[in-house]
Parts: sequence; structure tokens; C-alpha cells
Amino acid sequence: MALSFEENETLTRVGRGTPGGEMLRRYWQPIALSRELKNRPLKRRLLGEDLVLFRDDRGRPGLLTLRCAHRGTSLAFGHVEDGGLRCCYHGWLYDVEGKVLEQPGEPADSSYKGRVRQPAYKVQELAGIVFAYLGPDPAPLLPRYDVLVREDGVRALNARIVHCNFLQMVENSVDQHHFKWLHRTPKTRLWRDEKLTSEAKEWGILDTFTRRVGDDYYRTISLFLMPNMNKVGYHLPEDHPAAFAATHEGYEALRWRVAIDDTSTMHFTLYFGPLVDGKPPRRMPADQSEQGLLDSVPGKYRWDEETGWIARGDQDRCAQESQGPIFDRTSEHLGVSDEGVILLRRMLKQSIDAVRSGQDPIGIIRDPEKNNLRLVPGEYKLEGAELAHAAV
Repeated sequence: MALSFEENETLTRVGRGTPGGEMLRRYWQPIALSRELKNRPLKRRLLGEDLVLFRDDRGRPGLLTLRCAHRGTSLAFGHVEDGGLRCCYHGWLYDVEGKVLEQPGEPADSSYKGRVRQPAYKVQELAGIVFAYLGPDPAPLLPRYDVLVREDGVRALNARIVHCNFLQMVENSVDQHHFKWLHRTPKTRLWRDEKLTSEAKEWGILDTFTRRVGDDYYRTISLFLMPNMNKVGYHLPEDHPAAFAATHEGYEALRWRVAIDDTSTMHFTLYFGPLVDGKPPRRMPADQSEQGLLDSVPGKYRWDEETGWIARGDQDRCAQESQGPIFDRTSEHLGVSDEGVILLRRMLKQSIDAVRSGQDPIGIIRDPEKNNLRLVPGEYKLEGAELAHAAV
């Protein structure tokens, strides 16, 4: 069933005051990689808001609205010094909480600086990622997913901009039927008896994708974490007949699709590979955190001459961007294989309604005892009772 125009607007618009935007502001969102914070402030846009991110000379991260409270000059041109961020225009100095530390040119005994405040947001760092919270107090806990805090492996990070609405990327996370076609190999066309299931959980959606390859059945489990994350861990070798082109051999990936505004999205990925005999997985991706957030060119996708198809890292982006800046869901025709997409939209609507009524949306964590999350995706061959059930 297609969405109405009003429903599509509700789910895709992310600015302050919009239903979807207010819901997204109840969650911690990645905004940068820690290595991006050097000696200069960093301009960044999140949920339609222009912001400046910096690390002060005491090592503390700060996130302020972009334009100086004095005369509106961009603080992205400011100087990190003297315990805060100093505006380049008239020298007003702000700390990481938006307090005015200095107002050059004002009388020394003036109380003016105590009556002015630069709007500031909460930030935390974890696993090399800077997270921001743009919602009301009290802020929920920053989720401590296992791959963010485990100490028995190695991590790699990357981030890039995709030029479409965030929901197109998020829906891709629960649409496992695309594995066979978008991430095709010469062997995926041989898959048979595909079965997809999507199950609502307190943290999001558990998706399974079962298929027959010859006489054997294989199942892929991926996890969608509200409101815009997915966690995968595909363990089959890439040349296995049940594998697909997006297979991650021996490591897990946690991804965020974070709305910059209505028509562009930051895509953050954290890879985690457990050490085996002191060594990381053989195919562990290289860490690209030093490069920071990279941009991409809409319509320009790398081509793999060996496979005669779009290169692995651009396949999802190609499908999502080609739907348009904001996909018009009034024109779509959903089928049985879209069960995950339908469930996702229902959960987003539930979360929007919860925020409207003053409640927490799905997946918010406030109890420290529940903030140590071990959620295990995977891929495996079915045996015994599971095999009998799948073969029915």
C-alpha cells in the first residue's frame, strides 16, 4: 500500500518542528569522526541545522549553532583558543556550553556577557565517533552497542555524504530482497525459495533472509536499530554460492544514515573485527577516519570491469539516489517482499506519535543497567529443525 503525500512528508522531513524531525532529535546522532576535530572548527549540518563543531584547547568537544550571537558571522571561521571558540569578527569567545567568556570592547565591569548565550548542544565521543544530541532534556543515554566498546578486536571507520533523503537509505536496511539483485554475483541468480521475515523488537527490527542454494538452505540475519542504524555480520567467504557482493567476511558493520537535511545524508560506518590468535580478519576494511566525511557526486558511480556492474561500494548509493532527492512513495507498489519496509514505516509512525504525546520513541535507553547491548547478526547454513522448517 502506497503512502499518502501527507504520510510521506511526515516521515521524510527532518527540520525542527516537523513530526519526523522532532522524533529524530530524541536520539543521539553521529555528526563527525573524532579525527576530524583538529585545530580548526568544523562546519556541519545536522537535521537541517547549521552548526559548528570544535575541540577546545583542553580537549573538550563542543557543538554550537553556526552564527555568532553578536553579529551573525559564521563561527566556522573562528579561532580555537583561550578555553573556547573565538569569533573572527569581533572576538567574542564561547566555551563548549555556549557561555560567553569574553566580549572584547565591552566595559570590564559589564554584566552583559552573563545575559547572552550561544545555543549549544550536547556531544559525546565513543569509538572514534562524535555523537550529538539536538533534543530536549533530559537526554537519553548514548547506546553502548558491543562493537563500540569491545576491547578484543580492531575497528575501522569511514563516512561519506549521499545525496538523497535519509529514509531511502534507512529503508534499504530492512529490504533484504535486494541482496540477490543489487549485490548480485554470477551465483545469486541460482538462489531459490527465498523467504524474508521481519520481527519487531524493543530496539528495532530483526530481519531474516533464507534461501536455497542447491540442496542447502542458508539464513542471513541483519538488525535494524531505531531510528537509522543497521548492524550486519556476514560470515560466508565471498566465493561461496550463498554469498553476495556486500558480504563482510569475518567482521561486523554498524551503520548510521544521518539526515543532513531533507535531501542529503551522512553515512557513517564502523567495522569491527575480533582478533583471532592476535590477528584481525584478513579482509578487514582499512580505517579512513583521517579523511573525515567525504562527499560524493550524484550520478557518478564506480564501475567494476571484472564483474561488469557498478562497484560494490556504490551499489546501494546508486539505487537510493536514483529514486530522487525525496522518493515519492505515493507512486510505489509494495509487495510481500516489502514486509520489512512496511514494518519500519509503522515503527517510525509509532515513534512520531509517542513524541507527540510526550513519550520516548522506540529504542531510547535511560536505564544504565540496560545499556550494554550485544546484538548479534550473522549468516549460517541451516541444520536440523531449522532446516526442516525452512524446507516446508
